[in-house]
Amino acid sequence: MKVSLNLLAILNLLGAAQGLLLTLALLKVKRGNRTANRLLAALAITISVVVTGAVLVTTNYVFVFPHLSRLHQPFAFLGGPLLFLYIGTLITNKKTFTRKNFLHFIPFALCLIYLLPYYFQGRAAKVASLYAEFYSQTPGGWYYTRSAIFIIQLLSYLIAITAILFKYSQTVRRGEATIENKGNLFKVRFFAIAGVILWAGAILRLVLDSTSETNLLVPLGASILVYAMCYLQMIRPEPVIESKELLSVKKYEKSRLTPERSQRYLKRLIEFMENQKPYTNGNLTVQKLAEELSIPTAHLSQTINEQLGQSFSEFLNSYRIDEAKRRLRDPAFKHLSILGIAEDVGFNSKSSFNAVFKKHTHITPSEFRNQYADVIPGSTRHSSPI
Repeated sequence: MKVSLNLLAILNLLGAAQGLLLTLALLKVKRGNRTANRLLAALAITISVVVTGAVLVTTNYVFVFPHLSRLHQPFAFLGGPLLFLYIGTLITNKKTFTRKNFLHFIPFALCLIYLLPYYFQGRAAKVASLYAEFYSQTPGGWYYTRSAIFIIQLLSYLIAITAILFKYSQTVRRGEATIENKGNLFKVRFFAIAGVILWAGAILRLVLDSTSETNLLVPLGASILVYAMCYLQMIRPEPVIESKELLSVKKYEKSRLTPERSQRYLKRLIEFMENQKPYTNGNLTVQKLAEELSIPTAHLSQTINEQLGQSFSEFLNSYRIDEAKRRLRDPAFKHLSILGIAEDVGFNSKSSFNAVFKKHTHITPSEFRNQYADVIPGSTRHSSPI
């Protein structure tokens, strides 16, 4: 069997080498979300292994190194899960990897177990198996089975990623995302689009031409993705978020508000919020509230930021959620839908109310109301949907 290394194969190997370098660089990074960095490193090394395996097969070097044959096949089932987990971690900014996440790697494990008997074969047996595969008129059943499972698996993850991206974009558009998460939106969109393009390329190759001549086109796309990943890490590093205290000091370093006056403003503010309930006005702004209290707007904002460690919207929403919880528990409000209660306490949309309520309580308004269904006379477990 003659071996040949053409330009396309060289380009793929360069991409695989770049993936290895990116992996090492990401594992050394100490700042930012280390879980996201490790998942991206795992994705990079996975692409490198798959690309290298495809080059070995296409150039016939697999006959020179038969013990490396089929080692890349299980790794194909890691691409979708790692991309999904990386994007999820990037969006939520989670710092931990739970045991439940390992369920995503079941297809990889099953493929590995299936191939174990082949891996333990000797050199001669592997070469004989490879010759039989290469000289067959049509690809074997294992090729089609593996390809079909891979395509279905990747499609499932791409659908899930698209749903996450849509929901995430809505959060950013409503202004509910953090500075760090807003900066990650470009990365999320890029990876989602790249995944769709690679999946479509794999489908087209499988349908139109599954010969060795086109075997390196999809891996080449994956190699280009690795270079793009490196570029994104260089031009869009994870933002360094300064502490609220440090930002507050910088923001108000020229302010003339004294601590004593700030304490008086805070007391006046709390009494007004509890007695007058201005937060039920969905159009309340810090300027309007400052006018009601006869406090300079800048001083009121500074008081909330420094004394309570909150932004104005966070401060306002904390009162609105407390009031919503009280009404959801109160039998006097059982005739109101959840949307009605949301509007009464100052929220202008059901989506923002749901998002803020879940952020504060970790459950939905419907789930919260159902917890008190047994103690509200005449109520049922199925409260009105929003």
